[in-house]
Amino acid sequence: MAEDTLLVEKQGGVATVVINRPGQHNAIMRAMWGRIPGIFEELEKDGETRVIVLRGAGEKAFASGQDISEFRETTTPEAARAHSGLLDGVLARIAAIRLPIIAMVHGFAMGGAVGLLAVCDLRYAAEDAVVAVPAARLGIVYPEPLTRLIMDLIGPANAKEMLMTARRYAAEEALRIGFLTRVFPKAELGKQTYETARTIATNAPISVRNAKQMVNLIQKASLPPEEAGRARDLRLEGFNSRDFSEGVDAFLNKRAPVFRGV
Repeated sequence: MAEDTLLVEKQGGVATVVINRPGQHNAIMRAMWGRIPGIFEELEKDGETRVIVLRGAGEKAFASGQDISEFRETTTPEAARAHSGLLDGVLARIAAIRLPIIAMVHGFAMGGAVGLLAVCDLRYAAEDAVVAVPAARLGIVYPEPLTRLIMDLIGPANAKEMLMTARRYAAEEALRIGFLTRVFPKAELGKQTYETARTIATNAPISVRNAKQMVNLIQKASLPPEEAGRARDLRLEGFNSRDFSEGVDAFLNKRAPVFRGV
């Protein structure tokens, strides 16, 4: 794969997909977002894979979210719509995967990576894991599909706190509010994750696939078209704001942002 930014390893019915940019804390570039669903879809069709484990390279970060340097190019409404549509489409395709997906989280999971975690079926983390959505520090409005996923996991009040404060949640707190499924000592995370993956892989594939789909069907509740349009407008309003440009510039130049609400 190009530059090995995404790796796939298979063993005994379990496929591991690795976000492989450890030098950049596994920040996800747009080209990588575009390839992740295709990798999952190929695994779903290969006839051997029964469970997918998603992780970041190394033990410092699952993923630090979207590569912020690429936001310098998001300077027009058209570019904002394209980026927003890309991410929404990626996560919708991942959500449609019938195979169970287990996220294995070492270290940081930030921004868009939190949405990626939310679309996974299980989220196993090391005790040093940290979860945060710093969108409010960048002038970004988190998209409706991801906000819904997070809200389904942790409830409306906790979702509002996570998105409005942009603060960091240690693993135990993220477990307590329901975002993480289980937390393990750092040295045991891999063992526990793959034991679960192998257990699922040995169970009846139809039962496993349909259990996942059954839960998803029960959860599903779409917005009316007019409200879905409003949600998209809220998302784009953030990308089109001066605060978004200010947040990105401040992040890249390692200074405190000065937001003005426009």
